Amino acid sequence: MGCGLQVCGFILYRCSNRSCTHTKRVCFCCNSRSCPTCGKRAIDHWAEKSCNLFPDCSYQHITFTMPDVLWHVFKDNRKSLNVIIKLTVDTLLKLAKKEGITIGAFAALHTHGRQMTWNTHIHVSATMGGLDKNGKWRDIKFKKDSVMKMWRYAVIKMMRKLVDNGYKNITKDILTSQYERVWIVHFEEPTKDYKHTIAYIGRYTKKPPIAMSKIKHFDSHSVTFEFLNHRTKKYNKTTITIEDFFDRFIQHIPEKFFKMTRYYGLFATAVRGKTLPKLFKIFNQKLKDVTLTTFQQLSIFSFGYDPFKCILCGNQMVASTLVTGKRISQLIDCHEQLARRKRMPL
Repeated sequence: MGCGLQVCGFILYRCSNRSCTHTKRVCFCCNSRSCPTCGKRAIDHWAEKSCNLFPDCSYQHITFTMPDVLWHVFKDNRKSLNVIIKLTVDTLLKLAKKEGITIGAFAALHTHGRQMTWNTHIHVSATMGGLDKNGKWRDIKFKKDSVMKMWRYAVIKMMRKLVDNGYKNITKDILTSQYERVWIVHFEEPTKDYKHTIAYIGRYTKKPPIAMSKIKHFDSHSVTFEFLNHRTKKYNKTTITIEDFFDRFIQHIPEKFFKMTRYYGLFATAVRGKTLPKLFKIFNQKLKDVTLTTFQQLSIFSFGYDPFKCILCGNQMVASTLVTGKRISQLIDCHEQLARRKRMPL
C-alpha cells in the first residue's frame, strides 16, 4: 500500500539550471510480488533479460492441468510445488531422450484461477527439437496422448507417496478413480514467437492474482471484482467479503526465494553457458545487447513525458538528496493510514 508514496522514501531532484527553483520528489517502489505496479516492471525486465536465452526455433506451449479434486493436495503440501514443476517437464525430457535428443524448456507454476481460487496448473514452453549426442539439431513432435498419460501417472504416483507418509486429506480410492479419467493437457499451435509466451507466462508469475482494473467496488466490508468466464467467454462480476478476498489473495503469494519460473534441458542454468552458443550458431542468431528499461524510458513510452525534464525551464533535473523511508515493521504498524491514503511523517 505504500508503493510510490513518500513514506517509502524518495529522491529529491532539482533543476540543473541554478536560477530555477523547481524541485521534484520521485518516490521509491516496494518491489513486492504482490504489487500490480511493480509486477508490470518485473515482467518487462524479465522479458528483456530473456531475449538472449532462447534460440529462434519453433516452440510448443503446453498447459498441464489436473482434476479439481486434486488441487487442494498442493495447497496443503506447498513443498510439493517444487516437485510438480519438475515432474511436468520430465515428461517431455523423457520423450525427447527416447528420440536421442535433449530439448530446451522453461516452465511456470500457476496456482490461481480467474476468481483467485486455488487451481494448480503448469505452463511449459518446449523447443520442438533438440541436440543429439553429435551436437546436431533434430526436430521432434510431442504426442498429446503420450504426454497426458505420463503426466497423469507421475502426479498420482507422487500423491500416493504423500498418503503413505501420513497425508489424510485424500484417499487412494479417490486417486485411483482420478487416474482412470482423461486429464486435460492443452497443446497450443507451435510458434516461433517465444516473446508472446514469455509475456503470457510473466503476466501470471510476476504479477498478483488480480489486476487493480478488475476490482470494481470496495466498501470496507466486501469487494466486487470481475472475471472472464471460460465457458461463456463473457465477463461476470462477483462480490465476496473482505476476509475472503484477502484469504484468496494471500494463498497465492509464494514462499521466500521460491522460483515460479524454471529452466530445464538445454536452457538449464548449469549448462546454458555451453548449449546456447551451439544453438545460436545453428540458427545463425546473434546475442542481443540487453538494456533494462529505466523509469525515465518507461514514463516516456507509457505517458509521453520525460519525468526528469523541468516543467519550468525545460532543463534536465538532477538527483540532489536521498531520503530513506520507513522500515517494513513500521509500515505494518501504520497500515490503516496507508489504506486511507493519509499523510504520514517519515
